[in-house]
Amino acid sequence: MADHDEGKDDESEAVVEQRIYGCDLIEEASIHLELPQVCAATAQTLFHRFYARRSFARHDVRHVAMGVLFLAAKVEESPRRVRDVLNVFNALFQHRDDGSHALEPLDLNSERYLRMKQLVVGVEAEVLTELGFLLYTEHPHKFILNYVRLICPDPSLEQQLAQRAWNVINDSARTDLCLRFAPEAICCAAISMAARALRLPLPTQPPWWEVFEVAKADVDRVSGQMADLYARPKAQYRDLKTKRPSPAAGPGQG
Repeated sequence: MADHDEGKDDESEAVVEQRIYGCDLIEEASIHLELPQVCAATAQTLFHRFYARRSFARHDVRHVAMGVLFLAAKVEESPRRVRDVLNVFNALFQHRDDGSHALEPLDLNSERYLRMKQLVVGVEAEVLTELGFLLYTEHPHKFILNYVRLICPDPSLEQQLAQRAWNVINDSARTDLCLRFAPEAICCAAISMAARALRLPLPTQPPWWEVFEVAKADVDRVSGQMADLYARPKAQYRDLKTKRPSPAAGPGQG
């Protein structure tokens, strides 16, 4: 049975922070593992889907981040060895939580390595079971180039507009927008924010978002949540069971 968060419709500040922290971990780990961007996006979507049914207080975001990225790499046909995934996350836990530059390597023969490996495999199985093995994900990224090509009034700015919108979409994966809005709406909001940053007027006759069958209200809501995200300080890990910051060593310690 799913252990739903209380007050899911109005997430606490602590839950929002842990949502962002977990997605930041996924993004950073995917870069170090040299995974395609789609792997990070799929992992973050699986992360949000899992926590739509499970509690942040009962399921440590560090464990889930490791498990969903390991799974997503397989889903997107870019699998990585579990030892490589664990080594990357081990370094990230030390660097992010301790700020250390003298990182302690993960001993592959240690009990801690075995515990971390069991965590990853266990989370992978739990996510698969919770989501009913339904892992297909359609990301907003796939729409950007076509949308920009159709509406950008200045061909010389198409690439710049598309890149800025792409960056916004990548950042949107740190929120649960993918659970509440269609990918087309997220894409349109990203283009809208990118165009404002570039001071680039987009067509209004007819309104450009209507060409893609997206409601202006959805564009505004997504843009508003993204603005809130950008105003936040960097997320820090907290153990929601104890309400305290975690030791820097990360999962499997002790």
